[in-house]
Amino acid sequence: MRQTISEFFNGFRQGNTQGPNRTRILLAVLMGVLLLVVLVRSGLGIYHGYEQSMQNEIEAQMNRYNNMSRIMADAENYQQEHNTLVQFERDYIDDRLIHASSLSLAEAQFQNLINELAGESNLDVRSVRILSRTTHGDITNLKIGINCRGQIEAIKNFLHKASNHEKFIFIDEMEIRIISQREQRFFSFNAQLIAWTKS
Repeated sequence: MRQTISEFFNGFRQGNTQGPNRTRILLAVLMGVLLLVVLVRSGLGIYHGYEQSMQNEIEAQMNRYNNMSRIMADAENYQQEHNTLVQFERDYIDDRLIHASSLSLAEAQFQNLINELAGESNLDVRSVRILSRTTHGDITNLKIGINCRGQIEAIKNFLHKASNHEKFIFIDEMEIRIISQREQRFFSFNAQLIAWTKS
């Protein structure tokens, strides 16, 4: 290649008597060679970039494959952990929900439970009202409002029994106030309580 180019330039020098036309041809040839070099280098750059991109993608896929292989190798352990969590849900959470064939029956059970706890605590229940319920997924919040009267010790006993009951019972709102200045032993107790049931 070099010899061919050298011969071309030697021939060009020997026949340089033709003047400007030879110069134009030489410049055109040089421009063509330079353009070819640029195109080749650009093509090589694109090829190397594509090659590197493919190599990175292959490495990423291999990493994913290795991770999935490790997960599949531990599939039995994951299944055991899943079973343990499901059993925990059944033993701890499910048993603490109110179970009934309908939401209305679940509310009635919740109301009976509140009346029972109030009776055990010597709390005088004046009124009970069912409040609107809300559902999140397959769990429904049952809400009951109560108006009671009793001594402070009875109120404390009721709150303690409700908070530590085998069923989930949450105090959403609460108000305690003196009924009158003449009778400071007794208090008015208003509260909203929540229990859970499956929808």
